[in-house]
Amino acid sequence: MQGVDLGAAVDFTQRWGATLDSTYLRAGRDPRTGHGSYVLGFLAGPVFVPAQNENTRVLVRALAGVSLVDGSVPDGLAPVGQLYYRGWLTRFSWAVGTGIEHNISRSFAVRVNVDYLRTKFVSSSLTPQPQNNIRVTGSLVFRFASRH
Repeated sequence: MQGVDLGAAVDFTQRWGATLDSTYLRAGRDPRTGHGSYVLGFLAGPVFVPAQNENTRVLVRALAGVSLVDGSVPDGLAPVGQLYYRGWLTRFSWAVGTGIEHNISRSFAVRVNVDYLRTKFVSSSLTPQPQNNIRVTGSLVFRFASRH
């Protein structure tokens, strides 16, 4: 899946902050169903900075919120490849991860985050099932004010 991520963060101290993260991820069309899948998520949570120097800092974060997962799944009772259910599911989701941020100027930085993302989707038995993902995000960071 590929997509876009838009986030906002606030630093309360040099070590603690909070972030709001919105993500739209999309997969290509499934040739069997002609339907593309996507994940739309809104998560928020605390950010901890365990290590930093003048130009680089390491981040650890825990996020919670809600995600909408859209997709299509085969009917488990129908003959193979003949019937697919299409639908979406909105449920609680969460992510934990780490990142590294490097300053490129006083107002700009680049950041890479790696998160374990847990959402739910509709299975072929038409029940919510957990979905585990690794999400890698590259970001350009703009600061309205300089870091502490």
